[in-house]
Amino acid sequence: MENADAIMDEYYGEHIVTALIGITCDTAEIENVSRALVSYNNVEDVFLTTGDYDIFLKVKFLKYSDLKNFILNEISKLKGITKTETMMVVSTYKERGIKFE
Repeated sequence: MENADAIMDEYYGEHIVTALIGITCDTAEIENVSRALVSYNNVEDVFLTTGDYDIFLKVKFLKYSDLKNFILNEISKLKGITKTETMMVVSTYKERGIKFE
């Protein structure tokens, strides 16, 4: 049986994998975490937010397995992060002010 990464990579095919990641972190580490996240090439946007998450990211990857690796092996190693929640983008209707038909 194929592993889940291969199935997801095949599902997305040549399409860019876009995800939104909500991050909760220790208040004392918010600035350090934000600065670290900005340095990743696949991170398009980093927002300091109010509400359930302290930081919100928009990320894009060529493959699902790259996204998974980023979450498990990059974000998880940053000091101060206590929780993440990843939401996969299913469809884009408007991005950066551009409407998609």
